Amino acid sequence: MKKLSILLVCVAALAFTSCSMMQTSSNSAAALAGRNCGAAVASLYKVYNTNKTIDLTNTTNLTNALALTASCSQLKENKDNAAYKRDFAAGVVSSAAGLVTTQTAMSFVDKILATSGLDNVNASSIANTASTAMAIYSILNSVKQQ
Repeated sequence: MKKLSILLVCVAALAFTSCSMMQTSSNSAAALAGRNCGAAVASLYKVYNTNKTIDLTNTTNLTNALALTASCSQLKENKDNAAYKRDFAAGVVSSAAGLVTTQTAMSFVDKILATSGLDNVNASSIANTASTAMAIYSILNSVKQQ
């Protein structure tokens, strides 16, 4: 009898864990894109705040700028999907080193959606694209003001 009750408790715990895992993020791709965006913003903001500019010929800055543009493109592809935007915002909050909070996350997402100049960016064009640089500065300035 004791073995049966232990077995039932284990089965119940396993079932609860399985159901909980299925209910976590409804869109893990959105959360991942948001985390990539937040990490890139945090890194670029640190450089921008220190140097008052971002050298897009620097490999680290270039990598972060490309990550930012890729995640912004993914967000724009899903701009009409409220669940995607919510999960993206949660991802940003989790990795933006306090620059974006739960209170400011949706306005940050809206800022990205309103920013142009991040389309069709790749490693060979990013350092020479003034519109891309201005778009990145615009996003970083929005974090600064929040």
